[in-house]
Amino acid sequence: MSENSIEKEIARLIKMKSDPGILCHFGFPALLEKIDRFEKHHQVHLPKSFKTFLLKFDGGMMWSGKQSDSSNDPSHLEMYKGEAVCLMSIEEINSKYDQLKFQRWKVSNNSIEPYPVVPFCTLPNNELLVFVYGSKSGDESPVFDACHEEFPSTWGMVAPDFTYFLSMYLDAQGYPLTIGNEEEGVASQYFDEPKEKEEETPVQILQRTEKMLAENPDHAFAHYERANALKDLGELSEAYISISKAVELDGNDPFYHFIKGEILKEGGEYRAALISYDTAVNLNPDDTFYLCCRAGVLFQLNKLKPSIDDCNRAIELDSGCLLAYMIRKDIYELRGMEDKAEIDQMMIDKLEQQDD
Repeated sequence: MSENSIEKEIARLIKMKSDPGILCHFGFPALLEKIDRFEKHHQVHLPKSFKTFLLKFDGGMMWSGKQSDSSNDPSHLEMYKGEAVCLMSIEEINSKYDQLKFQRWKVSNNSIEPYPVVPFCTLPNNELLVFVYGSKSGDESPVFDACHEEFPSTWGMVAPDFTYFLSMYLDAQGYPLTIGNEEEGVASQYFDEPKEKEEETPVQILQRTEKMLAENPDHAFAHYERANALKDLGELSEAYISISKAVELDGNDPFYHFIKGEILKEGGEYRAALISYDTAVNLNPDDTFYLCCRAGVLFQLNKLKPSIDDCNRAIELDSGCLLAYMIRKDIYELRGMEDKAEIDQMMIDKLEQQDD
């Protein structure tokens, strides 16, 4: 598409927003500083067309409902969010990317750096649409359907770029076809070749972040990096201080609360860890990884009923959530429910075979 096509699609969206028959909510413009911070922290670049969109609307969605529903009513927004195709805000992208990167989700090869899967859109079935960052994508990555039960080699192309996707989105009034076409291309084809490089040691991370914090003491991500490095060195008290500072600076990021919980759990402080996991889940209630982490610490505290509830919720959101089946199987075994434990073990075996 031509360079000014994204501006035409944004103009279409502005016109549609003024139509009382179309239910939608799109955020105020994103701050360029937040986009720059995301790109610099993670050493990735968002597609140019998507950045143009964010600088006009920091995420948003269209949904089906009654015309009497108010698009400014937060209760209606949350009610329809789970049923809508939602374009993520830059803060949501940053938080989700942090989590996927930490897990090396679906990209187990640590030599593919930076982590290439960049989420930008959530679907009603809790799946994601993603860009792939890398030299093969250039300035405009295609859009891929990142199915939880599949791998990047089968994530088909939904659209050749974000502008094309936005056009599809507007044509369908918020409900475009999001099943990718593998014949057009798959996500793994756009990954850069693995590079041999020395992994940064915890000591090197501490040295680098010390310089960063000397220039900007309120750099939340640098405090998080220090916390992780200190945890790896076994200095849990110092790690706790660093992650607490990150939480203080950016308390709306669930990932920082999760890391705080991980540090507390490693120190055997399970009850304190549970508080941090609770906060992470409350900030992002449909995140299966946070639910499983909370389920794990609840299991450690012998709180089996709420632990199994978290596992069930994670599986409801993602039927291929391996960690949830593993924790739930252990609970069933502890309760002497061998039949249910055996069913979960069969599912675990199936999922592990798929991973292989």
